[in-house]
Amino acid sequence: MSGKRTMTIVPNRPPAVDYGILRDDLVRLIDQARRVSARTVNAIMTATYWEVGRRIVRFEQKGKKRAEYGAAVIRKLAADLTRKCGRGFGEVNLSQMKKFYLLWPAPRILQTVSEKSKDWAAPSERREILQTTSELSP
Repeated sequence: MSGKRTMTIVPNRPPAVDYGILRDDLVRLIDQARRVSARTVNAIMTATYWEVGRRIVRFEQKGKKRAEYGAAVIRKLAADLTRKCGRGFGEVNLSQMKKFYLLWPAPRILQTVSEKSKDWAAPSERREILQTTSELSP
């Protein structure tokens, strides 16, 4: 194995024999789920920032090898995206997203993200964990 950590789910696990075992087991389960979800979100956001950079570069270049202007687009996008999406989309960050796209080739970034977001449970187990409260309601 490559040392990757995945969520371990044991179907039909025997019930805990006392409260302390139950509590410790639940703490481990919750901690593990939080770690897996944080890694998945990080991988998705990395791919998103790369794609933001790609789209800005393509817009600025309009099919040409180099962009004729860029600062005005970045400045306007920074104001608009910050207003609509919140923090994290200022001029510096958008410029870094462009650089990220330009420096990391597509196969490398997409392969990295897909490796980090592999399924962590069998489909039947994943379905049980990912059900929402409304899906469980009668």
